[in-house]
Amino acid sequence: MIGKIDRDILLAHARTIASSGGKAVPEGATELSDLEVCGAAEITAMTRAAAERDGGVLVSSGGTTGTPKLTYLPHHMAFDRLLPVWRPLGVGDVVLNLYDAGRMWGTHYFVQKLAERTESTVIPSGPMTAEELELRLPMLREVGVTALASVPSVLADFAEMVLKTGVKPPVKTIIWMGEAWTESKRELVRQAFPDVQLWGIYGSVETWAMGSNRPGCDETTLHLLADEIFELEDAGALLTRAGEGWTVPVVRYRLGDRIEAARCRCGRGDAFRVLGRADDGFGLLGNYVNIADIVDSARQCPDVVDAQLVLVRDTDLADSARSMTVEYTGTAAPEAVRTWLTGSNVRLGTVDSQHPEAISARRVDRLRRIARTNKTPGAVWQDALGSGS
Repeated sequence: MIGKIDRDILLAHARTIASSGGKAVPEGATELSDLEVCGAAEITAMTRAAAERDGGVLVSSGGTTGTPKLTYLPHHMAFDRLLPVWRPLGVGDVVLNLYDAGRMWGTHYFVQKLAERTESTVIPSGPMTAEELELRLPMLREVGVTALASVPSVLADFAEMVLKTGVKPPVKTIIWMGEAWTESKRELVRQAFPDVQLWGIYGSVETWAMGSNRPGCDETTLHLLADEIFELEDAGALLTRAGEGWTVPVVRYRLGDRIEAARCRCGRGDAFRVLGRADDGFGLLGNYVNIADIVDSARQCPDVVDAQLVLVRDTDLADSARSMTVEYTGTAAPEAVRTWLTGSNVRLGTVDSQHPEAISARRVDRLRRIARTNKTPGAVWQDALGSGS
């Protein structure tokens, strides 16, 4: 477990939110583990009840291939909780908000509220194509953009265009969330902006901000906010938070990520790392493998910069593949990448010995993105005819 909340406070809190849509507290409950795990339905019910009293911002996650998960965010967006420990902007800063504002995605509005609360200037741009960015870089330098906000994939694109054109806005701050850094993306940003400071947030639409990373931290380490607890489980960590001023005062909400406790060079407590999605595995011809493990291994192959998997579905099962292609950027030969992976992963080696045609590697100029968020996924699924998601 990471974090600490007094037991009596926690149980009283659980009873309070049970009356507004949360899970009922079982008779005789004395410990956190006695309380039921809650899900998206409880979050929607609790936040909708609050919005009917005080108003809010309705945002959603999902909705591309499944039913959207709705959260009604209070207009304050819990910034009184966050700003005492995480304040990347101040008076005089100009932040370029490159997050997508469409389809009820929450992160764009997070950056807008951050600029409002820190009395900084915001440019609500949304994502730009390479051509648009090249055209606008002189303007962004002229207006004095000091901060960028987006996912690491988009931030790396911005840095690449700065290096290509030599037109460099006075960026000193990077605000990132939504996906993890890769070494190549972080290095590209630091080449363009050698003295930039990185400020990260870990959260979700359902929970909003849960943890933060700031200059002085290890760049893979985050810290819980005060009055939060993580229960660490392989099926996904459970989040509990108490007190006032949250977007969602949840008890034992199941996250989709696996979390581990960590130490951070900054010395602050309640540090953790995100290991990846709890549902990150898939079956490949009878062998169960992990997407993050394969992608991380591919990135360690000599002359590979970045990688992702393209999986062809074997059946109607969501997590079963008949073949796997590793698409990668860099100068490595495809057969070298394939040999590296089958030699370093026992289960891929087993598949290779029985079905060598099921594993391949392909060099590409650019990895695939999720169109609505500009994130670079670890894996892309396709059906046997080539259409994908």
